[in-house]
Amino acid sequence: MPYRHAHYYVLFVLAVIGLGFWPSYFSAIGHVPWQFHAHGIAASLWVILVATQSWTAHHNQLPLHRTAGKASLFLFPFLIAGLCAIIDVTAKGYVSGEGPVRSLFGASFLGGLLVAVAAYVTLYYRALKYRRTVWVHAGYLLGTPIILFESPFSRIMTDFLPAFAIRGPQDFPKIMATILWADALSLAFCAAVWLRYRDRANPFLVTGGFVALQMVAMGMMGQAAWLWRALRVIGEVPSASVVATGFAVGAMTSWAGWNAGKRKAVTGGAVAMGV
Repeated sequence: MPYRHAHYYVLFVLAVIGLGFWPSYFSAIGHVPWQFHAHGIAASLWVILVATQSWTAHHNQLPLHRTAGKASLFLFPFLIAGLCAIIDVTAKGYVSGEGPVRSLFGASFLGGLLVAVAAYVTLYYRALKYRRTVWVHAGYLLGTPIILFESPFSRIMTDFLPAFAIRGPQDFPKIMATILWADALSLAFCAAVWLRYRDRANPFLVTGGFVALQMVAMGMMGQAAWLWRALRVIGEVPSASVVATGFAVGAMTSWAGWNAGKRKAVTGGAVAMGV
């Protein structure tokens, strides 16, 4: 089986999530918007599921592996819904004038989040479609925690690295710097995996492409007028509609990916010919 130590790397991402979101989420869990819960719970469960998939595949636990895989079909809509919940709270905060950070980086955040949605949908769809080709299936599924890595790791940088500490409004540009550095680290990891395994690791090139696109969206499109307009429009839409849209996208991805990966039916003529 490919990537036999992958579950340790995925658990590392889980530890990064715990540390990165401790100040803003876990330590204040009773005082945060519901959108944070929607994203935090779904994303954490998703990372645990990916680690479980990797561990079971390498420890001769294939029945449990298949069960967890089928469970992912039901979890994935909640993952995308949770991500759209973060889009919603970002847009609502911008429209209401909640804090200067969203006023400075709202469009960049929206651009990065939209790329993340596209990345999750693409990677998971292809993981399902190629689930009978182990290298391809594993590569695409293991790419999903990489998309998540940037957000908590950038927070670790601001919390624990003095050079990136936010001491006042004059340091707000460091927020974007930490995001880009975290994405650069993710991109370097994708490149390292591909350089080791080459063509067998082509799914990591796809993941790396999305990470690079996210860097462009967040680092270079922060002044795009259409993103600011989109942010305002989303801010005026009911939260339930934004989250439901994400859930529908996730559900359609699960359905389409599962059906795309089904074995093709053998025709009667092919059976008669011994194919």
